Amino acid sequence: MRGQPIPNLWTVVTRIAIIEDDPLVARQMADVVAQTLGHEPVMASVGETGPIDAAIVGLRGRTGPAIVAQLRERDPRLPVIAVCAADDADAFAEAAALVGPLAVVTRPVQAAELLPRLAAALERAALAGSVDELTREIAARDHALASTSSELATATERLMVAEQLAAVGRVVTGIAHELGQQLALVGYAEAIKARVAADPELVELADVIVGAQRRLLAMVDSMRDFSDGQDRPLLREPADLVAIVDEALALLRHDPDVRRRVVTRAIEGHPLCLCHHAKLAQVVINLVHNAALATAAGDAIELRVGLDHGGRARITVADHGVGMAPEIVARLGEPFFTTRGDRGSGLGVGICRRIVEDHGGTLAFASAPGQGTTATVCLPILDGGGRA
Repeated sequence: MRGQPIPNLWTVVTRIAIIEDDPLVARQMADVVAQTLGHEPVMASVGETGPIDAAIVGLRGRTGPAIVAQLRERDPRLPVIAVCAADDADAFAEAAALVGPLAVVTRPVQAAELLPRLAAALERAALAGSVDELTREIAARDHALASTSSELATATERLMVAEQLAAVGRVVTGIAHELGQQLALVGYAEAIKARVAADPELVELADVIVGAQRRLLAMVDSMRDFSDGQDRPLLREPADLVAIVDEALALLRHDPDVRRRVVTRAIEGHPLCLCHHAKLAQVVINLVHNAALATAAGDAIELRVGLDHGGRARITVADHGVGMAPEIVARLGEPFFTTRGDRGSGLGVGICRRIVEDHGGTLAFASAPGQGTTATVCLPILDGGGRA
């Protein structure tokens, strides 16, 4: 409203309440206002005003301040003009304290005194309303800007991850062929196994070598799948998760880090899942190996197999090692992010999470510094497959 002629304010004013105990004074003020508005103002008590654009309040005794307080409680922006006796300095000071010195008029009310003050009060209220509207608009734009900034940050992060995955893809593509050829040589363990068939211990060791070869070849495929981001169908079949966990633990008996820990397993059920046996075993091996690296020799690593409260199959791997801060837990699975320095590639958790998600499940971590870490794999079960 700034810069507009004052009379323009009256075109938008429809209800001005006059609250005055003296009917003669109230009538005189109403006449002054009516000449400007072109219609009669509202003559009412504070509880009967309803929606109004402004109020003219006569201050007499202790009722005046209470009326102003009630009006301002209903609408803090409401323009209020206080009317007091011309020869009462204390009343004028009190009125000025309530509504401001520029919103006080004296009896008998004169148009030259009342109308400019009323117009100024209306203009201040209009400006305050404009400020509120602008504040809301700025807040809305700030929110939109913050949302856009968040989306941009997310897009940038995804782009960085995509570039990292592309780098992984180039590396994996370059070494996969050569690695596959070298791993093929490990197949001679089958021939060794046939030669030492009479020695059960050597047969077992040969089986471990053959199993390691298959896992390494599957790991190369998993890295390739993880890096190119393509979804390849898994060849899945019904399997007992306990059997998968037992197979993984049997292979881990020859892991030097795991052998120096105390690994226990608790079977709370035998959930049946439709899964890729080798890939889920790879997940368990990775999680147990990570737990071993986070603990000291002789520490306990606990595996549990059963069902969660939602009826899904659950595998938990818990340790009581060094643990991780929340900001570290939040980054688990990011390409190349590792807590093990040169001993880690930063791909293991990401590959495990991808395998679990390909099975329709979730992989989550709960950890705190000095309190260890619990990894939880949840998978859908086959109908009727939650055997105890």
